[in-house]
Amino acid sequence: MPKNGSAGHRNNAPRKRQVPAAQLDEENPIVQQFRIYSNELTMKHDRHERIVKLSRDITIESKRIIFLLHSIDSRKQNKEKVLEEARQRLTKLIEVNFRAVALELRDQDVYQFRSSYSPGLQEFIEAYTYMEYLCHEDAEGENGTKSVSDWQAIQAVMQYVEESSKPKEEPTEGEDVPAIAEDESPKKFQFFVDPTEYILGLSDLTGELMRRCINSLGSGDTDACLETCKTLQHFYTGYISLNCQRARELWRKITTMRQSVLKAENVCYNVKVRGGEAAKWGATFDQKPADEVDEGFY
Repeated sequence: MPKNGSAGHRNNAPRKRQVPAAQLDEENPIVQQFRIYSNELTMKHDRHERIVKLSRDITIESKRIIFLLHSIDSRKQNKEKVLEEARQRLTKLIEVNFRAVALELRDQDVYQFRSSYSPGLQEFIEAYTYMEYLCHEDAEGENGTKSVSDWQAIQAVMQYVEESSKPKEEPTEGEDVPAIAEDESPKKFQFFVDPTEYILGLSDLTGELMRRCINSLGSGDTDACLETCKTLQHFYTGYISLNCQRARELWRKITTMRQSVLKAENVCYNVKVRGGEAAKWGATFDQKPADEVDEGFY
């Protein structure tokens, strides 16, 4: 037993008195100001989540459109049909999904929400420019190269007009039609396309061009394979001249672009240098040699 009898009891320490929590004075201007800050942050987070959901839908649909464009095959002669379907689906993305994002960003600082819609915008630019490249694949530009829309052209197609919620009242007989006030005229708004996002999205186009180059070789269209390789080299020459090693995301995309160019060049090398060793396209191997044919060995 302990020498000091009181030391053996554990609950002999004096208990701290529970102090009741102080109630906040809601009339305090500092408390009221922080309530305003809390509401603003809540609204910002909710808007961010809504934009992320819209951007996710844009990303998924853009990937599906790219997959659809890769189904073009010169042997099936389905290019016009696939391009028309892809054009309609891209137009729907512009008129529905990007319009919803533009409404969310209206009267807001778009750079605060850039990370929420950046993946969807880059994927859309990749699908949109790839569709344009395939549309103008047979036509030559001024310098003998294919052309796609620049940043200003994509910005021009993302202009919207606010729909009036008030129904139009038809004037009765003998009543003069009042002049339309300036405030009642439809208001215009746009989805802001950041030039940086356009450059990043356009750099992803090279990966699809590399796949187009390999798929063209598989279908026997060697001319399209060589032309696509030249286009890849033009893209890589333009991007490598930017000299933007401090831009981490862009430099990572340029590194991936270099790998795509090397893959396409290796394919074209095999077509040019070793093409004579392979059989001609469309050759049939059903014919078997006759029994009396001397093949030169015993």
